[in-house]
Amino acid sequence: MDISIQVLLKQVKRNNSSNNINLIKKAYDFANKKHENQYRKSGEPYIIHPINVAYNLATWGMDTPSICAGLLHDVVEDTSATYQDIQVEFGEEIAQIVDGVTKLADAFSDLEEKQTKNYTKLFGAMEKDIRVIIVKLADRLHNIQTLTYLRPDRQLAIATETIELYAPIAHKLGMHDVQIQLQDEAFKYVHPEEYKFITEKFEKLKEKNKENLDNTVKILKQFLKKQRIPALTNLEYKHLYNIYIKMKEKNIDISQIQDLFAIKIIVKHKRECYRILGALNTQFRTIPKSFRDYVAIPRNNNYQALQEIIFGEKGCIVEAQICTYEMNKMSKYGITNYFRYFKANGEENFENNLSGIKDTLELEDLINNPKEFLKTLKEELIGKETYVFTPKGEIKVLPKDAVVLDFAYAIHNDIGNNISGCMINSKYMPITTKLRNGDIVQIITSKDGITPEKEWLDIVKTAKAKIHIVKRLKETQKTIQNVNLDIFIKKLGDISLNGIISEVTEIFTKNNINMESFEVNMEDGIKIHITLEQIYLPKLDEVIKELAEKNQIEKINKY
Repeated sequence: MDISIQVLLKQVKRNNSSNNINLIKKAYDFANKKHENQYRKSGEPYIIHPINVAYNLATWGMDTPSICAGLLHDVVEDTSATYQDIQVEFGEEIAQIVDGVTKLADAFSDLEEKQTKNYTKLFGAMEKDIRVIIVKLADRLHNIQTLTYLRPDRQLAIATETIELYAPIAHKLGMHDVQIQLQDEAFKYVHPEEYKFITEKFEKLKEKNKENLDNTVKILKQFLKKQRIPALTNLEYKHLYNIYIKMKEKNIDISQIQDLFAIKIIVKHKRECYRILGALNTQFRTIPKSFRDYVAIPRNNNYQALQEIIFGEKGCIVEAQICTYEMNKMSKYGITNYFRYFKANGEENFENNLSGIKDTLELEDLINNPKEFLKTLKEELIGKETYVFTPKGEIKVLPKDAVVLDFAYAIHNDIGNNISGCMINSKYMPITTKLRNGDIVQIITSKDGITPEKEWLDIVKTAKAKIHIVKRLKETQKTIQNVNLDIFIKKLGDISLNGIISEVTEIFTKNNINMESFEVNMEDGIKIHITLEQIYLPKLDEVIKELAEKNQIEKINKY
């Protein structure tokens, strides 16, 4: 989109009149000057990108610091500007948001380490200020919309990351419109053939069903008018990536998907949702077991609506979605509503959705394993969710294929640590049992609980469960953990290697220390590797001191 500063400011005023226009103008002038003579791959002046990012944020009704950060988000990474410059010109609040979005420039050993370090920086900043990730989503949305100018390998990498990371985050923040845009734009690069096939086939289905759909909407409007229920009705379509996922998961053709078309019915009051539902069931035939009540039990990202699939005009299948105006705003814009419509600190409602990311950061600090970090992060973000109940009716939302151990730690750390058994739907089951939607789970605890097993780490799905299992494994292994010694030998002189080995073993023998293993490595010099049980640790310092007095020994590492 060709957006000027005037267009941006108009959007800012339209969606959040309390914003500081002068400060936003100042941020634009600063960014425009710093990005002078810089161009995007498309050949456009670079400033086009920050303006579009800021425009996205203004469209979502975000506040002044967010929009300023959108304009400034690349100046530290791509120009001579520093964090201190932003801090002096725009204050600490804006500077911290910009810093949170800025990638690390350090050298990394591989791509996984680079991704891990940048994600931990981004999510660490997000934990302090939720606006960091919202600015990043605005940035990614414009980047994914302009991928056509990049090399195919970069297109694929960015699109894949968008589907695996940024779209799921948008989902958890309730930003449904953003999630759809990210997924559909990325879809055409990740699966181009499937994208083309689904697009063409869906357009034909829309054309084929257009008259029946229009007539169904017309009949529905007339029916609601007779019932004297004021409502806004809109015809909506399932988005492309969602169609692809459903076809793949269920191994079905696009024509077999029952919720391709939806009529959204928006009313003023919550009670009217159920009134319309009852009216619909008298006017239209419904598909059995298609009813979903997300008003009584909202989804994890605060989505609320009543859903039911009905037979419309001439048997046309369409999903009815019934919600209030407030519910509709929440389902479309999620957390950003709180910067425009509702209370300013409403992001607290989404903290539980982001807890998995926070736990994953803690797990990375604990294990320092980039590969495991990325795997766990994707498990927390991608895929369907499982809704499980406590015996008192409290809902716990877990990743798909989560097990009882995940559920126990979701309730409380002490519950997970002291688990000794469980009952699922009143039946005793193993604590590694996979959970299904609607399961009622009762955790049985004891003072000592069950001794943790290393295999649990491959079974549990949540980072929180993995953190506490790793901690417990380390605690239980302290008494049996081994100590390792690496003894590096200088170039052999008058004494032979066998002579050195004999002297080393003699020192351990006379100190009554039994060696678990003794290995000699001669690939890079001469190194003797010795493994000992930890019970010998009190004697070890004296032994190392005696070894160090040998002329042939260069250095000793203990770990």
